This record gives sequence, structure tokens and C-alpha cells, in this order.
Amino acid sequence: MFRFLLIFLFLTSYSFAETIKYTSYNPSNFEEIFSGKFKSKSVELSGKLTLPNGEGEYPVVILQHGTGDNKRLKKWYSNLTKSLLNIGIGVFINDSYKNRKIKGPELTLAPRVIDGIYALQAVANHSRVDSTRIGIQGYSYGGMVAFYTAYQGLADLVNAEYAAHMPVYPGCDVVINHMKVTQAKIKMIIAQKDDYAPAKDCIKYGPQIGDIKIYEGAHHGFIFAKKKKEYLKDTGHFNKCKRGHIQPDGKWFYNGKVRKGTEKKIFSSIWKECGAKGVHIGGTDAYREMLINDTVEFFGKNL
Repeated sequence: MFRFLLIFLFLTSYSFAETIKYTSYNPSNFEEIFSGKFKSKSVELSGKLTLPNGEGEYPVVILQHGTGDNKRLKKWYSNLTKSLLNIGIGVFINDSYKNRKIKGPELTLAPRVIDGIYALQAVANHSRVDSTRIGIQGYSYGGMVAFYTAYQGLADLVNAEYAAHMPVYPGCDVVINHMKVTQAKIKMIIAQKDDYAPAKDCIKYGPQIGDIKIYEGAHHGFIFAKKKKEYLKDTGHFNKCKRGHIQPDGKWFYNGKVRKGTEKKIFSSIWKECGAKGVHIGGTDAYREMLINDTVEFFGKNL
């Protein structure tokens, strides 16, 4: 009977997940974002918000997937959500794919970043959320969202601002050099053996905007990988390209050239010049446990 009571109390220590709908947009590039023209192409998105039970307003961490969808991260999300709820922090699991009805790399960087900004505004408007204590953690492409949303010029698009950012194995090969970041804390988690979003790029760039922590021996995708190391021969990468940035006019400078047009066209042209295939992913329970501990510590301190 006592054991049943403990289980019941644990299961009822937080509210059931609530669907939060919000309007985002489909910019084809950063030129549209910087010019303010991106709002002509809207899309209705949603995510799941889970809050601790009780009165008052709670801090929340927004979780942003990468190229893979949320189904692949289900176990990770479940374990992380429980850990954050245990210290009184809610979780919003964003979904950039569902209502767009596309998958993987079809969704480029610009719309993902806009999702991260407008998801923030939607969560901040919730009556039981403390709008001044919202953080973001993202993985891979989502990791880029997690630090791009710290650029002040992008953060200013909405009437809210992230209090803390935790990018996990993001791509750091294209950044925004001309924008300062907000005053929010940033801690970047880098997989030392990452050859998909190369670790060396983030080791170089990360300290310019915040703190970094390197997970020695870890590969890309360690939060969901079933093996310690796995080679994906058909997965593309841009490791042979010269690194670049997004210019003040929104055009890309990458592999030594200025790029204009949609991001799909930009990616296609870069791929023809220097794209290649073959990357590793992999991880262990030890890396996942380490990230949960680091996540709880970082957001517990900064939210």
C-alpha cells in the first residue's frame, strides 16, 4: 500500500502534457528574416507543455529536435522531463515538423530559428509560466536554434527573451558574426568525436558566445544512439567546405563565396562544390546520464 502511494504521488507531482499551439513562419532564407518580410508565409505549429503541479508560475525549458523527429527522442525526452520536473522546472517539447508535413533536411535553418523564437513567445504567454525564466536546449540542428536564438537581433523579434541557452552538439560552421548575443547564459555541449557537426568548429566558436563542455569520446547523436559507435555511409556532411557566416544582408558567405537565394538552393550549390558522405553517431548511457546531470545543474542555476 505504501509503495503504491509513493508511485501515485510521483505520477501526480506534475500536470499532464498540454498542447500549446502557436503561429510560426516559413522564411526561405535569412534575407527575409532580416528584412522583416518573413511573416507573409505563416504556419500553425504546436508543442507539448508539462508543468509541475502547484500554484504560481514556473520556469520552463524548451526542447528543440534536430533533423530527426520527436519520436526518435521519446525515451530521452521522458527521462529529461522527469529530472527537470523534480526540481520544479517545466518542459515544452516543440515540434517543427508535424504541421509542415515534411521531414529531415527539407526544413532548413531559417524557419527552425523562427520556430525557436515564436515558441518562446507562446510559452511565455502561458498563465502558469514565468516568462522571465525560460531556457532552451536543442540537439544538432536544434542546437543551432539554441544559440541562434541568443543573437540579440533575432531575439528582438518577439516580446520575450530566453534566460539560458544549452546547445547540444550543434553545427558551428555558419554563424552570425555581426550580431551580439543577449545577456543570457550559454553553455554549449560538444561531442569530442563529432564528425557530422564537427567538434572543432564549436570548440573554436563556442567560447566567443559562452561556455563549452566537451564530452570526451562522444559522437554526434549520443542522446538517442543505440550503439557506442555507428557509421552512416549515406549521411551527408560539409566537412570539406570552408566555414562561413551569415552576412548583415542575410546572404550566406560559405566555402569562399557569397550565396543568395533560398536556403535549399544554397545547400544544393554548396553540396555540389564540397559535400561528401559518411559520418559517425554513437553514445552510451554514461553520456546521456552526464547530459541529464549537466542540464539539471545548468537550468537549475540559471532559471
